[in-house]
Amino acid sequence: MPELTPWECHLQLPNDPRAPRIARHTIRTTLLSHAHTPELTDKAELLTSELVSNTVKHSDGPVSVRLNSCPATIRVGVMDNHPELPSAVPSTSDQDFGRGLFLVDVLADTWGRYPLVPNSRTPGWKVVWFELSVLRG
Repeated sequence: MPELTPWECHLQLPNDPRAPRIARHTIRTTLLSHAHTPELTDKAELLTSELVSNTVKHSDGPVSVRLNSCPATIRVGVMDNHPELPSAVPSTSDQDFGRGLFLVDVLADTWGRYPLVPNSRTPGWKVVWFELSVLRG
């Protein structure tokens, strides 16, 4: 059973092709060490990897990943310096790319994106996030 006390994990990564693999490993290790189910962990790992891969592809700065766990949900947010807010687009089986946000849209319980405001520490950046229910796995 997952811990009932809320907790956070922060990960700062360079914009590097290895970043998605590092993020996947960190999310998996962290969630399993906090007694989350393998099903929830697999889903969070996949969706985090998709978001970090998008960041590496579309931005030129560092990547920030934040995992928040509450008793009922986990939330993962990925922050980057590319100001454009992404949208999920339908994908087809013959596409080699473009499935990342489609997967997030289909598999996450909820997701969204927002720009960081001008008076923040990182104006012009954005956050793309998703939530998964701990109860459903």
